[in-house]
Amino acid sequence: MFEKMIAQQTAKKAKLLDKFLEKHEAQYPFPEDIELIQDVDYMGDGKPCHFMDIYRPKSYKGKLPVMFNLHGGGFLLGKKEEGHLFCAEMSRKGFLVFSLEYPLAPETLFPQILKDLMTGMGNTWSSIESYGGDRTRIYMTGTSAGASLCIYLAAMLESLELAEAFHVIPAELKIRAMGLVSGMYYTTKPDSIGLFLPSYVYGKQWKKSSFYPYINPENEMILRHLPPAFLVTAYGDMLRNYSRQYAEAMKRCGVICHLEDFDTGKKLPHAFSTTFPEMPESKRANERMVKFLLEH
Repeated sequence: MFEKMIAQQTAKKAKLLDKFLEKHEAQYPFPEDIELIQDVDYMGDGKPCHFMDIYRPKSYKGKLPVMFNLHGGGFLLGKKEEGHLFCAEMSRKGFLVFSLEYPLAPETLFPQILKDLMTGMGNTWSSIESYGGDRTRIYMTGTSAGASLCIYLAAMLESLELAEAFHVIPAELKIRAMGLVSGMYYTTKPDSIGLFLPSYVYGKQWKKSSFYPYINPENEMILRHLPPAFLVTAYGDMLRNYSRQYAEAMKRCGVICHLEDFDTGKKLPHAFSTTFPEMPESKRANERMVKFLLEH
């Protein structure tokens, strides 16, 4: 009964997301100076969950820094299109952006999601230059659950032990820095997320799995293999404490880290800077994030 209720709520939220995206993009049209290549199959299997969108400026000189972007949705829903205008904005700031779709839980569990994304990044790596990208300047951005995925993928690229625990083969690329927005870093806290999500995302036998020690993102094996990170949150963000706690954990482990935490007395929505890139606060956060990324 509980699983059926979660499935119904997820389907309802997915419909609401579609309506929001349609309305929002009607109000804020896609910029004409950005080229968009949609639904490129990064796995070659024809599955929509393995499609990606590519954004690049129509006019550019030299090789562009590369950004892999991952959407949010609590691992249960979400789609690459929710970051459509954010990715366009990042492209206007000079990035070649690859926005990757990925399969969702509970049909696909966390380790397989990581495998698919790692494969997608590796496959894309070989064609970066054909799109005008620079293989030596690669960055990642992620929103909510996407930020959590960024953490694990970036760490796995530097830690074979971590990759093996999830049965993931690391791609041959290096992430210079990350931009993490309203990250859903913690999935096992005794809160509204941790009380039901783990079995949906990790499987019913998750406590007996090889990756169980690494479900806590503050595990040293994860933290000490992370690149510099720029975290964004705000008053009003339902996961604000997650960002604050994880930024502190990063700093304790010596990770180069900046927390952009807006608190002007005005409530800002969860994932405001990627969902509503037109907001003044979003523009400020994204400009600072880009500056941070390019400095590393």
